[in-house]
Amino acid sequence: QYFPELENELIEIKPVKSDAYFLLAQPSIKTLIQGIKKRSYFIRLNFKYMNCPPSYDALEAILVHELEHIKDYTRWNSAKIASHGVRYVSSRQFRAQYERSTDKKVVKRGLNVGLANYRTWIYQWLSPKEYEKKRFYYLTPEELL
Repeated sequence: QYFPELENELIEIKPVKSDAYFLLAQPSIKTLIQGIKKRSYFIRLNFKYMNCPPSYDALEAILVHELEHIKDYTRWNSAKIASHGVRYVSSRQFRAQYERSTDKKVVKRGLNVGLANYRTWIYQWLSPKEYEKKRFYYLTPEELL
């Protein structure tokens, strides 16, 4: 319902092992050189959190956040994706700007409460260091409500 433009994109669910992430979106590196129309994408899911999953509204909001990333990837050429990836991992400010901008897209869709609920939910599982990182990179529950 949120992304009819992604209807024909190949998006696979794959596991991720992480103490800091529940979901994350990535383009398939193998398909980047095949051209935009032949690309595929991953939503990586951390199954360890499925024993105590987030609420429906939180899950909906974070899934929309991740699909916003995939929507970006579908519009960028391979060079743009590569340069974005380098800047994302090398610049805290760039990463925070991109993630907060993505959060604002989710808010525009009316999912701010769900996203705040997601953040509150994920914070309980994080180390103090990861908690501080999340509060820097993403909009906090206080900013969302």
